[in-house]
Amino acid sequence: MPFLTVAVCTRNRSEKTRNAVESILSNSFQDYELLVVDQSTEGATGAVMDGYDDKRIRYIHTDTVGLSRSRNVAIRESKAEIIVFTDDDCICDRDWLGSIAAEYDQDPNMMGVYGRVLPFGDGREGMVCQCLIDSMERRIVNKPIIPYNVLGHGNNMSFRKDVFRKVGLYIESLGAGTWMKGGEDTDLTYRVLRSRMKVCYSPAPLVYHDNWLTREKSAALECDYILASVAVFMKYALKLDRVAPSYLDERGREIIYRVYWQIKHSNKADLKFALKRLKYYSVGLLMGVRFLFVAAPGL
Repeated sequence: MPFLTVAVCTRNRSEKTRNAVESILSNSFQDYELLVVDQSTEGATGAVMDGYDDKRIRYIHTDTVGLSRSRNVAIRESKAEIIVFTDDDCICDRDWLGSIAAEYDQDPNMMGVYGRVLPFGDGREGMVCQCLIDSMERRIVNKPIIPYNVLGHGNNMSFRKDVFRKVGLYIESLGAGTWMKGGEDTDLTYRVLRSRMKVCYSPAPLVYHDNWLTREKSAALECDYILASVAVFMKYALKLDRVAPSYLDERGREIIYRVYWQIKHSNKADLKFALKRLKYYSVGLLMGVRFLFVAAPGL
């Protein structure tokens, strides 16, 4: 049985998948299996994976759609008791897996480890790379907080398999490939923290995110993330969680102030975007009521 299962979920991005796989295979830590879960509608990714002759690699093609479904496939198929996730558009540092394994080795009560995410290369002028965290401060959390502010993102995270046995898998109507387009990592991590499990952020496990977007596409993605995060925290606010209402209040005030500022000082294009953020915030509140009644699948 390997010490780690590394899961890479992909869809129609064969060259990025090749780069991610190459960086993982180049890691100094070698006691792992690599699961590549492919939802592609074409055969290019399968052809890339056919080119590897490495017993640690397992390639799984699935007709499912959505990142949460793909990750759930990986969790169910994993052989190791620690599952490490990165995205197909990430390049992993040579010591990435060794740094993660060390965190679990030194603390048997550590249930999850998040790591540092930096942009890969230099984007063209006007380009933005999202889902980054560059803090050099190691943090340990065992109570509800806003996960992506303190711990980071799903492109560099890992959990003991017992986490999924206790709190369930990813909610499959959240995340990329669904109408919500996000929120799956926030929801899962928040369930973990509400259960008072110990999770840490460490700057040592490092990946580079190769996802540069134009400012227009980045702004659109920001609206999607507002919708998803507000829906998740509205769900927990309705469950009488203490942290979620403060997030909704702070986020709502910031969005409304942005609208007010643009009305007074800026142009129509900036005001249009500010109103779009307010719209997505409002829809997120409504969607939170719906997700109150959506249960996570079990392992």
